[in-house]
Amino acid sequence: MIYLDTSAFPKLYLREESSEFVQRCIETQDQPIPVVDVLEWEFANALRLKVFWKELDAGTVEHLLALFDDRLKRGQYATAELDAPRRSQDLRNISRHSQTYGSRTLDLVHVASAVQLQPEYFLSFDERQRAVATAVGLSVLPVA
Repeated sequence: MIYLDTSAFPKLYLREESSEFVQRCIETQDQPIPVVDVLEWEFANALRLKVFWKELDAGTVEHLLALFDDRLKRGQYATAELDAPRRSQDLRNISRHSQTYGSRTLDLVHVASAVQLQPEYFLSFDERQRAVATAVGLSVLPVA
């Protein structure tokens, strides 16, 4: 299984730099892509921010969110069931790396979620998040 953070996941929906790379990465796995709460929140907000920045229109965003929901229902994605108290404790422990890498809280939530899910690979385009993921023992995919 590959865990995609919010810097990688929208590339499945939008033609951006490295979109083809992300697509190739997920084509190699036979398990559904895990979707945790923070990924779903950030994905929806990232798309809606593109309306604010006039990069997308609201109708396109609603279409993409409906496509996400459809893929979730069809089993391309799997809602990841996490132990919330464990994730909170992991997050607290992982936050010690913020002193070194300057990580944002939501990035650490992604790393703590991935630690619990134990994916084969973690995929992010955020250098700080990649550094924290590596520091806590996750296998981070090299980005193209």
